[in-house]
Amino acid sequence: MHDIQVDRDIFLSDLGCIYLADIRAAVVSDLHLGFEEEMNLHGLFLPKMQLAHIEKSIDAIMDRYSPEMLIINGDFKHEFSRNLPQEWDDVIHFVDRYQKAVDLKFIRGNHDNFLLTMLARRGLELPEFLETDRYYIYHGDKERGLRKITILGHEHPSIVLRDEIGGVLKIPAFVHNRDAGILITPALSFFSSGTDVTQSLLSDEHFTPVLKNVDARKFRVYGLTEEFGLADFGFLGDLQKGKDASGPS
Repeated sequence: MHDIQVDRDIFLSDLGCIYLADIRAAVVSDLHLGFEEEMNLHGLFLPKMQLAHIEKSIDAIMDRYSPEMLIINGDFKHEFSRNLPQEWDDVIHFVDRYQKAVDLKFIRGNHDNFLLTMLARRGLELPEFLETDRYYIYHGDKERGLRKITILGHEHPSIVLRDEIGGVLKIPAFVHNRDAGILITPALSFFSSGTDVTQSLLSDEHFTPVLKNVDARKFRVYGLTEEFGLADFGFLGDLQKGKDASGPS
C-alpha cells in the first residue's frame, strides 16, 4: 500500500513522508546529511550514499504529491558540534536542487546547532517549530507541549520483527496516536535503523520528552516494508501483549 489516510487530509506515505493535503505540504525528518564524514572521523569508513538516497526519496515525494511546501522537521544534518565540509556540500547542494521547485521549511533539531549558518547563505530560516491553523510541527527533542495535530520526528521509530528461527528484521515505521493527536515520522536517513517502538515508547525513560504523559499503548504502528509498502501492525498495546505472550526470544 502506497498511502494510508489516518485523518482528514492526512496521509502516511511509503516514501517516508506525511502528506498534508489541505496545505499541500510534505513532512519528513531526520535526514542526517553528512553522517558518513562523521563516521569516517571515528574510523568507520562508509561510502557516501546518504545524499543520493535522500534525493531519490525527495524526488519521489515531489513526483507523487507535487507539494507546495516541503517541511524538514529537524536533524537535517548529522554533526551537532560543528559544520563538517561534507555537510556544507550536501546541505547547499540539497537547497539549490529544491529551493526553486518547492517552498522549503526547516525546523531545528538537536543535530542542527550550526545549520543556520549554512541556510542563511540561501536566505532560509531555522525556527524551533512551525504552526498552522491545524498543525503544530516540531522536532521533539525538547518539551514544547501538544496542541492541534502535533507532528514530531526525533524518535526514529521502527518495529522489530522476529521469525521462529531467531531471524530479526527492523523496519522504519510511522506511529499515530489519534486520541492524543500525535504523529511521528520515521527517519529518512539511509543509515538510521531506528528505535524499536515496543521498547522506546513503552519505556519510562522517554526519548521524546512530550510523550511522557501520553498513553503509548494507543499508538498505531505503520511499518514501511520493501515488499508491501505500508503495513498496518495495529496498536502498540496489542503488539506488546503479543510479545509478552510469546515469552523471551
